Amino acid sequence: PSMALDLARAEIARMAKILGRMIEAVITPFFKDDPGMDRIHPSITLIQGIEMREEKIDYLRVKISEYLQKIGQESLSDDQVTEVFAMLSIVSYMENIGDIVQRSVMPMIAKKRALGLEFSDQGQEELSLYHTKVCKQISRLRNVFEEMDLKKAKNIIRKEEKYLDLESKYRVFHLERIHAAQEESVKTHDIHMELLDLLKRITVYTGDIAKSLLTMEKIGQ
Repeated sequence: PSMALDLARAEIARMAKILGRMIEAVITPFFKDDPGMDRIHPSITLIQGIEMREEKIDYLRVKISEYLQKIGQESLSDDQVTEVFAMLSIVSYMENIGDIVQRSVMPMIAKKRALGLEFSDQGQEELSLYHTKVCKQISRLRNVFEEMDLKKAKNIIRKEEKYLDLESKYRVFHLERIHAAQEESVKTHDIHMELLDLLKRITVYTGDIAKSLLTMEKIGQ
């Protein structure tokens, strides 16, 4: 069981890596009419790369969950039982993040293109900066699984609080631009606010994953 849990953690780290690449790419189509080709697989478009990774996330969630359930049928210590349940929650959260991208963020790309409008300069900068913060959280998750460092899990939770405050601040800035009747902000209001909200939801999920990690009392020991 100990070796099996190590293998499961390694696969969850791979899942986080795939998820990170997916989220990293998804912001580009909102800022560029032609987002270009996938960075890792240049034979396919960036959009196709996102869709491919979402399918991988779904596949890994199913296979890792099945594997963990088999481990759970073995004779385990209390700590190992806790870890199995925590990892089952974590892969489910990761799939939820993938679903946010596929079911909510991706359809907004076509919606924005149909408008034929750009975000305001300030709005685009804020969305870009917040997106970068979200990507860093996913990267931190991957590092936690690779290194099994409890301190880094706690850091994710601290960052979550800061990033939720930052999202609220950016929301106020955007509404101030609306109040000032800034044309780009007014016309892209719905997309801007929804995209910011979806990025916040991903931030919350990364925090939930980190909290699940903290239930694994043997991490780093």
